[in-house]
Amino acid sequence: MKTMHKEAIVKLTLSLALVLNIGFWFSVRDTQAYWENVPPAPSEKYASIYGMGDKSLAYRMNGVMIQNMGDTGGRSSSLVDYDYDRLTRWFFLQDKLDPISNYIPYLATFYFGAVQEPEKFRPVLAYLEEVGIRPYGEKWRWLVYAIHITKDNINDKDRALEIANLLSQSKHPDMPNWTQQMPAFVMTDAGDKESAYALMVEILKSSAEKLHPNEVRSMRIYICTQILEPEEAKRDALCEGMNE
Repeated sequence: MKTMHKEAIVKLTLSLALVLNIGFWFSVRDTQAYWENVPPAPSEKYASIYGMGDKSLAYRMNGVMIQNMGDTGGRSSSLVDYDYDRLTRWFFLQDKLDPISNYIPYLATFYFGAVQEPEKFRPVLAYLEEVGIRPYGEKWRWLVYAIHITKDNINDKDRALEIANLLSQSKHPDMPNWTQQMPAFVMTDAGDKESAYALMVEILKSSAEKLHPNEVRSMRIYICTQILEPEEAKRDALCEGMNE
């Protein structure tokens, strides 16, 4: 009798557990994980904790988290929903952990730079500026991407010119000559062709002897076809022989 009594209790317990489990499932089946947006970035002092004291490991773990933070729990978040001020703080934190890697700058420009409302990307420009002025690893390229996003997506020609001037003044030994011309490109696009002309002529005067003839010719073609109007080009000595 005692054995049968115990079996009955076990069966009753299992049945009750099954009923509770089914009831719980019905009550939460429509509930989904809620994303509270970009979490606050920790201070630099505690940043390496994510990698158990290993900065390199922390950098990689944080990078994967940043890349996927809005797409977890079966949910996909639009880039426009991200908090870009907080996101930028994560970028700066990552830069403290590894100032050489291009993983986070790449993620910032080619992934988050595609945000549907470009104005939201503005806080990230300060990060790209800080990374882009470093004279190693072709970091200057991040300034070029920042100029493109600012000029063509955010449509802020003044801010783009600030970054272009920063690029032209950079001291990276392997920067191509056209990076010095970037302010002129921005000025031309903004309609300030007089300033663009003055800058291009000054570059030619100071650097023509150091440049390959093809680069000099390319600069002259830009001046004569993009900056000057056709009638102005006809009167400018720089444009003589351009059609030959």
